[in-house]
Amino acid sequence: MTTDNTSNNKRIAQNTIFLYVRMLVMMFIGLFTSRIILIALGVSDLGLLNVAGGVVGVFSFLNGTLASGTQRFITFAIGENNKEKLRNVFRTAMTLHGIIAIIIFVLAETVGLWYVQNKLNVDADRYDAALWCYQFSVITVIITVIQVPFMSSLIAHEKMGAFAYMSIFDAVTKLLSAYIIMVTPFDRLIVYAALLLLFSLISTLIYIWYCHRLFEECSFSYGYSGEEFQSMLSFSGWNTFGFLATTGQSYGVNLLINFFCGTAVNGARGIAFQANGWVLKFVENFQMAMNPQIVKYYASGDIQSMGKLVVKGAQLSCYLYLFFGIPLFIEIEWVINLWLGQCPDYVPIFLRIVMIETLFRTMGNPTATAMHALGRMKMLNLTVGGYLLTIVPQCYILFKLGCKVQYVVAAAVIPWLFVPLIRLYWLKKYTANKFPCAQFVIQAMLKTIMLTLIMFAVPFFMESLFHQQGFLSFVIVGFTSVVSSGMIIFFVGLDKITRRKVENKIKMIIAKAMSKNESDMR
Repeated sequence: MTTDNTSNNKRIAQNTIFLYVRMLVMMFIGLFTSRIILIALGVSDLGLLNVAGGVVGVFSFLNGTLASGTQRFITFAIGENNKEKLRNVFRTAMTLHGIIAIIIFVLAETVGLWYVQNKLNVDADRYDAALWCYQFSVITVIITVIQVPFMSSLIAHEKMGAFAYMSIFDAVTKLLSAYIIMVTPFDRLIVYAALLLLFSLISTLIYIWYCHRLFEECSFSYGYSGEEFQSMLSFSGWNTFGFLATTGQSYGVNLLINFFCGTAVNGARGIAFQANGWVLKFVENFQMAMNPQIVKYYASGDIQSMGKLVVKGAQLSCYLYLFFGIPLFIEIEWVINLWLGQCPDYVPIFLRIVMIETLFRTMGNPTATAMHALGRMKMLNLTVGGYLLTIVPQCYILFKLGCKVQYVVAAAVIPWLFVPLIRLYWLKKYTANKFPCAQFVIQAMLKTIMLTLIMFAVPFFMESLFHQQGFLSFVIVGFTSVVSSGMIIFFVGLDKITRRKVENKIKMIIAKAMSKNESDMR
């Protein structure tokens, strides 16, 4: 078992490296892309793009619920080493995603189109552009739905190198799209939405070709196994509540902001999420490499190893986010000005709120993966989903009471503080007390919150010594934050075993470097 765990840890580390290379390239390209798109479209049109896509996104929660189930069942079948079941799962997934694509199309062209035509808060001269943008977004979502089984198979097989290359391809096409709209003589928003659709189609075709070539279960065929169909549908059906809540918070609040405040504020919130996304990618890459192992541990009956990985994964995920996120949190205004050339209103406060929410969601994500591994979704989603679904009506009431938009957005964060605790209750119940809930609360939650305050205090004190933000302030705050956070995480955040492994790894790297230098000198 120890040998298997070591092999799995090495695979997680290797896949994480692939994903980090992908992230660095995407970040480098994305920084240029975002600035060009903001210049080309402006804050208002950028907000219009987010809102039009958001209307479609409300219906795409159907795809989100099925996507998580697809990846879970494919990964589970691989963990069981059952090839026949794997083929049945993939074929059933293709059928279900085909059905979801049809449902989303019907809803988008009826209810969604009615909302765009009658309720969307858009300037009269941008109405036609909004309609074109909406229709292109509908087709893009349909293509994404069809792509999901193939991408899920790629991740379940832990082929993160190929996934990294495809993500870089997507980033390059977005950069190309940004440059095209700068020189196009046509409406830039419409052209940009059309280009996103075109490159999404190309990306999907590449995924299909690669998976069909590499994995024997991946064929563009429809059909279903009655047992797998019922299991996946039940899993996804109950999981709908959770995705409804997540979609409601993201897109529902976005639509309320549009209704009460207009597209410019939507644009500011979109920029905040995009800026947070670059920091979050450090965490997502690690969790993407880790998640298949959580499911495979449970599929093989090793709940103890699964629990340890969930606790350690939650800790390391939060440490990664804080390590890179604290300097941004403190120096937001200067960073946004450097990135975009200007800092639109509301972006700093929105970004700080989003980052606080993200920390707690990051902390709880491994518990969500563990619950997906168990497949016991009914009571989890009735409780968590029911709790989170209150976000949109709460925000509506706050808006009607005259609350400022930043307070409404902040209020939407509060429910996420308690979601991990609800998941822990069900993990404890469904694993017959085998899941280390107490360890998770102490190590992953309380300890992380305490270290967050300590890591934030040191660079915040340094920033307070400057009267205004600038390059010198950013360098000093960033350096102080990285050094102090690194030391706090290493000496306080990591357990003795992990710290010893890190020390041994560093010694090995130094020894290899010194040996190579001695060899070169000879």
